[in-house]
Amino acid sequence: MYGSDRCLYELVKRIDKTRFTPVIVLPFEGGLTGKLRALGVTVYITDPWVLRKGIFRSLKLLPYLLMLPAVIFRLARIIRKEGSTVVYSNTSVIVGAPLAAFLTRRPHICHMRELYDSYPGLAPFYRSFLCLFSRKIIAISNAVAAFVQKSCSGKTAVVYDGIALERFTGTTGKIPAGLSEWKQQSRTIVSNIGRVSPIKGQELFIDAAHECIKSDGNLRFLIIGSIFKGNEQFMQGLQDRAAGYGMQEILTFTGFRNDVDDFMTGSDIIVVSTVITEGLGQVVMEGMAAGKVVIAPDKGGPVELIEDGIDGILYRAGSRDALVRALQKAAGDPALRESMGKKARIKAEKQYGIQSNIHSIERIIKEAVPD
Repeated sequence: MYGSDRCLYELVKRIDKTRFTPVIVLPFEGGLTGKLRALGVTVYITDPWVLRKGIFRSLKLLPYLLMLPAVIFRLARIIRKEGSTVVYSNTSVIVGAPLAAFLTRRPHICHMRELYDSYPGLAPFYRSFLCLFSRKIIAISNAVAAFVQKSCSGKTAVVYDGIALERFTGTTGKIPAGLSEWKQQSRTIVSNIGRVSPIKGQELFIDAAHECIKSDGNLRFLIIGSIFKGNEQFMQGLQDRAAGYGMQEILTFTGFRNDVDDFMTGSDIIVVSTVITEGLGQVVMEGMAAGKVVIAPDKGGPVELIEDGIDGILYRAGSRDALVRALQKAAGDPALRESMGKKARIKAEKQYGIQSNIHSIERIIKEAVPD
């Protein structure tokens, strides 16, 4: 489960069941499926026609396009069978849902988490498509709202993702095996957390780590997360890059972990190295909720979350040297880390709690229902 998966799970778990009955459609079986079913929620497994990375540059595009009508009719059948009142897309990359909602004359709500700056040619057309077929668009930040409103003013509401703050309070102090030795050695631990992908900037993270270790041999680094199937070559390239720098003993690839919260709590610094513009940056919010110094790019959603130099550090997006300077600043000053971490936690408690997020989404869903 990654960011949008956790958001969906928390929404389904906490939504007022006296007013709403969630029915979920997922493209395949996985960890999220089991957790939702454990809540007693009806889950259908069928592909809702997701915009997958690289599909438009692939020979698979035509067959994938030809699948769309069948997808729409399958979703429409589910909507009618369940008597659904509103169709809600948890991310904007789901194409089948707004079209099935249109076919069944149900209002559609799109939860927009993406900015599509990697697809400048497609973005304006897809933005207009979502606006046309959605009653309301929930933007996860002002940055996303500004992107949407270029062609869709009046339909957009900004709702920041929420964090279940209890994840980072009253912890047992459990230290994952990958951290215990470094903690015993009083190492300064820097973690990069998220899907391993070219857009997430793990190459930038490794390059910056290599530079930092030249001046601070006490630093240790973690890349926490895995790849989408088919991207094994990228992961191998990252491992080769780290090995080429001789970092085998100071940088660890953990793979996918279910105990990410423990890794985050056990880290000293959290680095977001995304090279595209983040719509918001859930890892930023989680790191702040955990009371850690978060270092993030100075564009997109993170700028709205972090007050630079006060409760986190912003660096020039995509710049290795700027990331190095930010890391050196945080790593070299334990008192600064403690101060920033405390302020970050206080901000998270005041502004990023999950219940406010849930109430806002409930209100938007209710408003979308025709009288």
